[in-house]
Amino acid sequence: MSKNLSFNLKDLRLKVKKLLSVLVKHVTFIALMVVLVTYLFVVWRISQLAGAEPPAADDTVTSAIPKVDKNAINQIQALEQSNAEVKSFFNSARNNPFSE
Repeated sequence: MSKNLSFNLKDLRLKVKKLLSVLVKHVTFIALMVVLVTYLFVVWRISQLAGAEPPAADDTVTSAIPKVDKNAINQIQALEQSNAEVKSFFNSARNNPFSE
């Protein structure tokens, strides 16, 4: 049961050269197959996701509606009314919105 474990570098080089010559000969086929497999995976994944059902909606999680403080609204309106330049700008924009 003794095996010859000697490592011959010349034999290895010959085997690598043979393998490289076969790979170079078929590189376009290998590249085409890689592209095809990638394309098939993408199509399969799209069809899988297209048929998927959405998860059940959890009633405890609702979309957060932002709350605006009434004091902030009143303060903004008071500032708008007190500033004559801004008020005239808003009025002119309302009358002719396309003027520059």
